[in-house]
Amino acid sequence: MHKIYQVDSFTAVPFSGNPAGVCILEGQIDENLCLKISSEMNLSETAFVWPEGPSNTFNLKWFTPKTEVKMCGHATLATAWIQFTELGIKGEIFYETLSGRLKVRLVDEMIEMDFPSEDPARIDLDRRIGEIIGIEGDAYYSPGTEKLLYEIPAKDKLETLSFDTKTLLKTDFGKQSKGLIVTCSGDERYDFYSRYFAPWVGIDEDPVTGSAHTVLGPFWAKKLNKKKLKACQLSARKGELETELLDDRRILIRGKAVTVIRGVISI
Repeated sequence: MHKIYQVDSFTAVPFSGNPAGVCILEGQIDENLCLKISSEMNLSETAFVWPEGPSNTFNLKWFTPKTEVKMCGHATLATAWIQFTELGIKGEIFYETLSGRLKVRLVDEMIEMDFPSEDPARIDLDRRIGEIIGIEGDAYYSPGTEKLLYEIPAKDKLETLSFDTKTLLKTDFGKQSKGLIVTCSGDERYDFYSRYFAPWVGIDEDPVTGSAHTVLGPFWAKKLNKKKLKACQLSARKGELETELLDDRRILIRGKAVTVIRGVISI
């Protein structure tokens, strides 16, 4: 039996933000079992964490109900939140992941995550993406994260955006793609807004996406000439993040969390 939790990430209010499962393990388990547990949890991602060597160092994997993913920000935040608030871990935590070593810490009731970042490059897909989502904009691509980014001109268009995400799966973008970020500039409250669609990994729309902000952070930092930014993801559940661009292609992503379910899984 293993402790298992459900955490709403990038929010301090239950039933908002992005829910993630967190399964606490003593050692690695079979990947097929991880997929079965993730399917049972039926959340966008479930994290699996177990000790690795030195104190406060852990292995961390993330699974959707359909596949393992290389990076998941909100499930990382959820895992750290549980380890700090439920399991009593103190100090910095280090995770060994498919995206390399990640560092997290608890700062002023927020989880701060140190992630790799990548500034996306301009690509010639404006018309193709615009035809799919019905809004004109500018297209970019992040090869390291395999995410498309599409900048549109207005928040109201982002809020009302609705399209058949299955069209993304049927379209040849000429690049390996795992997600589409749609974003616009902000206002007096937030520096920028976004939404994230990832049918390639079984997620039509992700409520709040930490990994997308490893691309959005450097993108908007350059545009706004600001290293510290405040962001809002405009899904139905909504969520808030802070980003801070560092040197050496790293970024700090900060967010709050709230635990909504505590239990034990019998396997």
